[in-house]
Amino acid sequence: MNAHFAGLSRAACVQLLRRYPLSTGILAGQWLHLNDHLQVLRQREQPLLHVDIMDGQFCPQFTVGPWAVEQLPQEWLKDAHLMVNNPFPVAQACVAAGAHCITLQAESPGNVHAVLHWLGEQTVPVDGGEMPVIRGISLSPGTPLETLVPLLDQVEVIQLLAVNPGYGSKLAVPVLKQRLADLLRLLGNAREHKLIAVDGALLLQDVAGLRASGIDRVVSGSALFRGNMLDKNLTDWLAVLTPG
Repeated sequence: MNAHFAGLSRAACVQLLRRYPLSTGILAGQWLHLNDHLQVLRQREQPLLHVDIMDGQFCPQFTVGPWAVEQLPQEWLKDAHLMVNNPFPVAQACVAAGAHCITLQAESPGNVHAVLHWLGEQTVPVDGGEMPVIRGISLSPGTPLETLVPLLDQVEVIQLLAVNPGYGSKLAVPVLKQRLADLLRLLGNAREHKLIAVDGALLLQDVAGLRASGIDRVVSGSALFRGNMLDKNLTDWLAVLTPG
């Protein structure tokens, strides 16, 4: 599932990742049925597994730690989103656990720039070799986009959250689209070197408009596993994300 990333440069990895517009929030599935879920995703050639790591301090929820990343087979692309107060040791542990993509929250205390710089020096195993760790920065709905400016040369993925981490408040889709348009203006020519992702309780009917507005990736968990119908839900989502 990840062998074609072996030996690629960071820029080449970013371009290859554009082929995969869906990152599956694997923790939304039933852990006891993990192998069944992975089999469905393998058949669909969907290698990105998204893992939310929350420490109960940055946001109210406590989910899992880097140990969960390690439990996922190394043939997948492990996409870790860190919502924690002290990201550096957690990022280090995620790299040791084999995470291929690591996204930090821009609002995390501490020197986020330094953690991203360190991640830029790391590689992680894939089938047949290694690939550079892909770095992301995630912004909560109320965080000004200008926060990105000093971090742009340290990230490959920019993730806009549609919800505040740990809370139920959700941006209306028109507001999210406007935020995306503002982001594209901010990026200018740098946009071609970045992957833009959206995460946060999105519904299938929201996705087509967001995709048309310029996003590269959607993160989805509960919606994909809803009704214990992962295969059917993937069919519906991929039909919208990869038309034709």
